[in-house]
Amino acid sequence: MGQTFYTILPSNDSTLAVEIYKTGLMRRKKHLLFFEGFRGELCYVSDGLESSHVKIAIDTDSLVCRDKWLKPRRQDEICRYARNEVLAADRYPQITFASNRMTAKPIRGFTVEGDLKVRDMTRTVSVNVVVNQTKPQILQIDGDATFRLTEFGIRKPSSFLGLIGTKDEVLIRLLLWATQPV
Repeated sequence: MGQTFYTILPSNDSTLAVEIYKTGLMRRKKHLLFFEGFRGELCYVSDGLESSHVKIAIDTDSLVCRDKWLKPRRQDEICRYARNEVLAADRYPQITFASNRMTAKPIRGFTVEGDLKVRDMTRTVSVNVVVNQTKPQILQIDGDATFRLTEFGIRKPSSFLGLIGTKDEVLIRLLLWATQPV
């Protein structure tokens, strides 16, 4: 089996975001929170997918809010609240994910199952992933996953900062570039 090792780092084209949906009168809105700092490694086995594995560490302090429907000051307040209250970035500087199983999907892509650690809680999550080789040494990883905040001991935000009326379920979206080290 030919295994190839890749490094995952932020780039101008990378996206690692969390979408938090509103409820009530604001149900058509969502908060878009992006992580700008992360690093990971992928061991990709093209002819033996189940032997592939990925690890990624996300810097909780690198969170930014890019809600186009909010003023910049309000974006900063939401970001500060998410970092300090929700993620407790001062005590838990990283969110980590480590895969423990990859399986091919019937039509296209993979399901990557692994342990996601947020704060001091670890839960198994499944990520839907499509991998494309864009250049000989570069893989594009496009994926998404949903989970509930309460699964990680995170209460839905209170009325502070207008975050009241958020759903418990959040969506993680990622578009990452894995490159072979030179």
